[in-house]
Amino acid sequence: MKTLLVSLGLLLGAASVAADVADLVRQLKNDDPEVRRAAARSLAELGPQAKPAVPALTEALKDKDLFVRRFAAQALGEIGPEAKSAIPALIAALGDGRREVMDAAARALAKMGSDGVKSLTEVLQDKKRDLAVRRKAAEALGTMGKEARPAVPVLVETLKDPNVRVEAALALGALGPEAKEAVPALREHGKEKDKVFRNAVLEALRRIQGKK
Repeated sequence: MKTLLVSLGLLLGAASVAADVADLVRQLKNDDPEVRRAAARSLAELGPQAKPAVPALTEALKDKDLFVRRFAAQALGEIGPEAKSAIPALIAALGDGRREVMDAAARALAKMGSDGVKSLTEVLQDKKRDLAVRRKAAEALGTMGKEARPAVPVLVETLKDPNVRVEAALALGALGPEAKEAVPALREHGKEKDKVFRNAVLEALRRIQGKK
């Protein structure tokens, strides 16, 4: 009897959440931007349970309101890998032009697991893309820890790109010991004349090698 009651409670809880998500999705289309903002924030609080809202949140990344776009990106990040269908739209949001949205999109992509790593790596390698987008991609990879290990070879190669090399070095440093295979390449760049790049390289070496 107790097991039955627990199961019933779980089913009722799931149904309640589903109803809440459906209502919030409707609110994302409200004419009032304050209502849309609140809906996106509430979906972020639901985390993975808000998975049914992924299509609506993806569309909200193009909302005319800055904060709706920002909160939509945050919500997709909180849903995590279950929102991987939104990755192309989040990549596009890296070039939003408003820092708040760009940062939220980068953080969301960093929560997309292996699919996020793959997409961010491809963006970083694509020299036809806007530099701001490529730089944000490197920054996002740097926040992913162990998951970003497959991106280390690409980050190392990017050290040769004068347009994104500082960000690549910073990302490697942010990964710490996970980027230990980058040490030889970083050492090669340790005497660069470009002071900003050189400092980024030296800081990366310090963090990867655990030196104080």
